[in-house]
Amino acid sequence: MLGQIMEQAGISILVGCVCLYFAYRVMILKDIKAIRGKGKPDPEDKEGYCRDTGRLLVFFGIGSFIMGALEMVSPMAAMIQMVLWLVIMFVLWKKVHEKYF
Repeated sequence: MLGQIMEQAGISILVGCVCLYFAYRVMILKDIKAIRGKGKPDPEDKEGYCRDTGRLLVFFGIGSFIMGALEMVSPMAAMIQMVLWLVIMFVLWKKVHEKYF
């Protein structure tokens, strides 16, 4: 059973775990360099940026876990859900970037 789940939804689960790890680094540890890189300037409101960026990462991680569950039922529904989730994520990321930079 576990092997079948990992075979069908393993990558989605892995992506969700990576997103949650980076959300932890940004929201709890306030490590902006994990997201922005070392050569980029810090935002004016570091606390707000960490909060909003962490929420977006949690949002994307949840979407990855939902995709993993949908892959067990309908791979087409999982792909449609993830494409919509990505579009929403990109729009929200652009708004956060415009707000803090």
